[in-house]
Amino acid sequence: MTQALQDEIRKLLDRQGTTDPSFASIACRIVETFDVKIGVVYTLDPGTGMLKLRCHCGIPKDQAGKLRFLCMGKDIPGHVATSRKPLQGCHGVPSKSHEPEFEIYGIGTLFVPMMHEDALTGVLGIGKGFHHEYAPDEVERLTSLGNLIASYLK
Repeated sequence: MTQALQDEIRKLLDRQGTTDPSFASIACRIVETFDVKIGVVYTLDPGTGMLKLRCHCGIPKDQAGKLRFLCMGKDIPGHVATSRKPLQGCHGVPSKSHEPEFEIYGIGTLFVPMMHEDALTGVLGIGKGFHHEYAPDEVERLTSLGNLIASYLK
């Protein structure tokens, strides 16, 4: 299933490039494939060093505005960007576990860095909205998809 999704994402990016509609389509396909409630794509803005929410699927628009820009090290995606390691739910996030995005993303989240040639290009995330521990193969599949997307953001 992941290979089919990778092929679909590759074709979409080849055809439409890294446009916001492309990212929105990707986020929705990831939500369907992983059977999750939300999908988000953050890209790193090299000018500001901040993460920018490029698209989301499943987050109410009024709440998504709160997550539009994140500093490195802030909230779950910011911690993933800083550590360059996948992060599930609240595990490994410093003691401020009542930050607003936990309510928005819910529990059962997984965020992975999007890397290309050892450079961070963004963060890809999914969330179920209920407690879920992702298996190593799920983490690997999402990481693989993130790195594929990153290769187009070079």
